[in-house]
Amino acid sequence: MNLRHLEIFRRVAEAGGIRAAARDAALTQPAMTYAIRELERTVGVALFVRSARGVVPTEIGQALLRRAAVLFDEVRRTEDEIAQLRDGGGHLRAAFSSLAAARLLPDALLAFRRRCPGVALELVEITSPEATGPGSGHDLAVLSELEGTAEKDGLEREVLLQAPLAAIARAGHPLARVRTLRRLAEALWAVPAYGVQALQQAGLAAPRNTVVCQSIQFGLSLVRNADALTLVAASLAEDPVASRGLVRLRLAEPLPRVQVSVRLQAWSRLTPAARAFVECLREAAAGPARRRRAPG
Repeated sequence: MNLRHLEIFRRVAEAGGIRAAARDAALTQPAMTYAIRELERTVGVALFVRSARGVVPTEIGQALLRRAAVLFDEVRRTEDEIAQLRDGGGHLRAAFSSLAAARLLPDALLAFRRRCPGVALELVEITSPEATGPGSGHDLAVLSELEGTAEKDGLEREVLLQAPLAAIARAGHPLARVRTLRRLAEALWAVPAYGVQALQQAGLAAPRNTVVCQSIQFGLSLVRNADALTLVAASLAEDPVASRGLVRLRLAEPLPRVQVSVRLQAWSRLTPAARAFVECLREAAAGPARRRRAPG
């Protein structure tokens, strides 16, 4: 199977048509058409069907598209590993949840820059847990999940830290003095993806008015300006700078814990830079515990 033909196939699928794909790739339409026909001849079936929106992959085309994404990820990692071993260069792409970025990224980034100054680092915020699997283009993902609820997705996980959750509101919110979750069933909640499940585990069986937002800053903006409530790590609720203008709800019901874990396909498949970055994350996660044990 020709990699060049696969790349053209992927471009056509993303663009929804040969004309648009040819324009984006600066290739002629006949060249694109030839590549698609050759790929279809290789696999023995049609890979596209026409629709009102252009062309869309067939069922087999969709399967090939998923496999091609994983294949191109592996090609990119191979090129990066060669560059890292050859001259300390290459590229690393890591995805972070908001909580993971806030708790671990500053220290991990500084340590990584000292160890791998020549590696181009790209950091992206996780917008949904589903966007971090094979074929996503990420070398690794650092997720926030409820303790004990990690999906069995065939990927390796290493828990870096765990933290209790806290519910917060703006100072002066009409519900700021409420002490039971039952009285918050009608409140507007702006929570990360695991937030609804966290509320249900704590006893709020059916929160009726929830907005899912993965970004901590987005959620805090809704808390400050739209009278929403949210769930954050308790350490953030107790931080005098981050929690300025906010109050923690002193609820009778204990909230579950959230865990931050690094997720990757296999340790053996990581590039040297990715392994170094994971080690920096481990050190950043252990840092607060070391500081608490330090004299004075």
